[in-house]
Amino acid sequence: MRSSVRYGISAAALIVQHKRLLLVNHRKSGQYDFWLPPGGKLQGNESIFDCARREAMEETGLSVELDRIVYIIEYVQPDYHFCKFFIHCKRFAGTPTLANKEPAETFLVNASFLAKTDLRKLDVRPTILQDRFWDDLEAEFPETRYLGLEEISSNRS
Repeated sequence: MRSSVRYGISAAALIVQHKRLLLVNHRKSGQYDFWLPPGGKLQGNESIFDCARREAMEETGLSVELDRIVYIIEYVQPDYHFCKFFIHCKRFAGTPTLANKEPAETFLVNASFLAKTDLRKLDVRPTILQDRFWDDLEAEFPETRYLGLEEISSNRS
């Protein structure tokens, strides 16, 4: 029997400046409003590092130098299952802007460096970014963490 489930891989850049994490706001009035690191799906034959670099540029205008994978999470929907890799950024150049986003990405409404205290009142994904991330950052990410499998609704990524 052939499965109707589609599979995918995505990558995101964890960009920190002065103890603030860069997140992008995905919002569609009446449907969703959440924050997550800049990232997205792999295209063609690119690596997860190339994907995270490209997505950081597209979603924030920043040129990034990436270090290593620090988190991996699996997301599942009834018809879609994908793995997302979060990659620590060593350095970056530029100022966050939405000027480079794809025209169809009308749901991207903000890119901001946010402090840990700012995140408490926001819907942040994955949730580890609200707490454990800051300890891992302080410890210079001693290991790659598998964050598990999370079921999501069709309007989340």
